[in-house]
Amino acid sequence: MPKKLFLAGLIALFANSCAAQFFPQYSLDLDKGGLKAQWYSRQLHALNEPSLFEMAASPSAEVYRFLWLRSFHHPIAIRLEVRPDGTGVLTTRIASGAGGYAPGKLIRDSTRALTQADTYTALAKINSDGFWEAPNPVDDQGGTDGSQWVIEGVKDGKYHVVDRWTPSKGVAHDLGIIFAFDLAKLNLPKDEVY
Repeated sequence: MPKKLFLAGLIALFANSCAAQFFPQYSLDLDKGGLKAQWYSRQLHALNEPSLFEMAASPSAEVYRFLWLRSFHHPIAIRLEVRPDGTGVLTTRIASGAGGYAPGKLIRDSTRALTQADTYTALAKINSDGFWEAPNPVDDQGGTDGSQWVIEGVKDGKYHVVDRWTPSKGVAHDLGIIFAFDLAKLNLPKDEVY
C-alpha cells in the first residue's frame, strides 16, 4: 500500500474515533495541514480530557490546561477549572506512552481542590504573562525531538491556545512550570524537564 494512502487511512480512522473537536481549525498549524491538531487531539483523547474549545460555548466557563508532550516521556495534562467562588479544581492526568509517539493508557488520574489564594495566584500569572495576547501559531520548531508546551484557556466565551516547542522562557514555559510544579506538584528528574 502506498505511504500516502496508508497515512490518509490512519488520519480518517482517527478522525472518526475522536468525536470532540479539541482545537479551532488553523489554530496550531502554519501549513494548514492540521497535523499538530490531530497529534494533540489523540494525546488528549487518550488522557480522557475534555475539549476546552467546546467548553467556550458556555460563557460562565473558566478553564486552563497545560498539555506537555515530551518526545520520550509520558504525556501529561494538567487542567485548572475555576469555580464561581474563586476556588479551583486541579486535575492531573498522565498516560503510559510517550508524547512524541503513541500516548498509551491513562496511568494517573488525580483531582484536588485549590484554595482561592492558589487559584488567584495562578490566574494572576496567566494574566500578567500575557497569555490571552500571545500569538499562535508560531514557527518555532527547532528540531525533531524535544517537547510541545501547549497552554489552553477558556474565559468569557473565548478560547485561546499557545503552543511552543521546547521553550526555555516565555508564556508557555512560565505557565507550564507553574502548572506542573507549583500546582500539580510533579516530582520529575531534571533531565525530564525539557
